[in-house]
Amino acid sequence: MNIQERIEALETEFADKIRALKAEAQQGDEFPQDGDDYWYIDDEVSVFLTTYENHYMDRCRQTIGNVFKTEEQAQFAVEKLKVEAELRKFSVPIFKGCYYIYMMSVDKTLGFGVNGHYKSQGTIYFESEEKGQQAIESVGTERIKKYIFGVED
Repeated sequence: MNIQERIEALETEFADKIRALKAEAQQGDEFPQDGDDYWYIDDEVSVFLTTYENHYMDRCRQTIGNVFKTEEQAQFAVEKLKVEAELRKFSVPIFKGCYYIYMMSVDKTLGFGVNGHYKSQGTIYFESEEKGQQAIESVGTERIKKYIFGVED
């Protein structure tokens, strides 16, 4: 085999391997697929394991992000939803409040920001810093850090 033939053989071999790796990576991104086990949260706030069969209920859960690879991910989502619901008890409609909780990236402390000019997606607003502080005291600093900001001290 001459050099040109060896180069062509290597190009073909590596092209096939690259295609296979790309297909494998794509499959990893497309979760769940038929036959994959997944966890979901039911309407009684329990976490269950089931198998994806592209059934109506599977697709409904997937549409709202209620499909998790692990039980731990599903349990975390439950706690996050609980913390958000507890914070909303102290909140006001989006354009009636301008105070929000933030976390400093340097020392992981919570503080309050104020913004009357624009509203950010997903932010829970309070009518005053005092209401926000009541929310923090009720919900708990560590729970807010863990489930809202994704940080554990």
